[in-house]
Amino acid sequence: MNHTKDTYKLNLRKNTQKFTIYYTVSDETCINEIAEILENNYSILTKRLNQELEDKINIEIHYEHCQLLKALGFPNAPKWVRGGINSNKILIASPLNPPYGSDSNNVVKTAVHELIHIILRHINDDLPRWLDEGIASFEAKDNNADRIRRTVSSGVQTNSIPTFDDLDTGKDFELFFNRDGYQYSYSIVESIVHNYGYEKLNEFVRMPDHSHEILGVTLMELQNQWINYIKEHY
Repeated sequence: MNHTKDTYKLNLRKNTQKFTIYYTVSDETCINEIAEILENNYSILTKRLNQELEDKINIEIHYEHCQLLKALGFPNAPKWVRGGINSNKILIASPLNPPYGSDSNNVVKTAVHELIHIILRHINDDLPRWLDEGIASFEAKDNNADRIRRTVSSGVQTNSIPTFDDLDTGKDFELFFNRDGYQYSYSIVESIVHNYGYEKLNEFVRMPDHSHEILGVTLMELQNQWINYIKEHY
């Protein structure tokens, strides 16, 4: 029998304490590793962000990149997309068949990145994009550290650092990517943790419009603190 793309199905399943992972036989050899990484990070992240999740989380692993994009609802999305969330499910590419510009490690950490987004949604589903992506990137470490450093350092040297408003692109993830949003947002959260600690970051996530009450500075002052931080550290 010839199986067309219309009969494509994630016909295998693995249940863990907090996750149900759907996959095909092509990814069978990496499922136990992914399950262990997700469970370990779930425990760490829910404690760190002070937010438990009541329901188990569904994960889909798509060996074929075109099927991943279709499942995400963006069939024409860029070839670098490694994963995302659709209907509260985490969808990622296969670590055994990484998308353009990625490796197996990036892809597995993308599942952690998306898990952080789900946790953050339960805390506050109206975060500015730079804070949402910044925390997910900072915690998951799913982007190359040298690339982050090169990008941010170049922005400092060329005086082309984006503003918080530039990085708050709403649902336009391509514009965010094109503005090097992942790299810059990582450094924003890094600077907040450095200057105020994680407890204050947790408070800020819950009320990002009250930076003066929580951090003692306006958003503009917080932005200037970040710029000073990357000038010193990058």
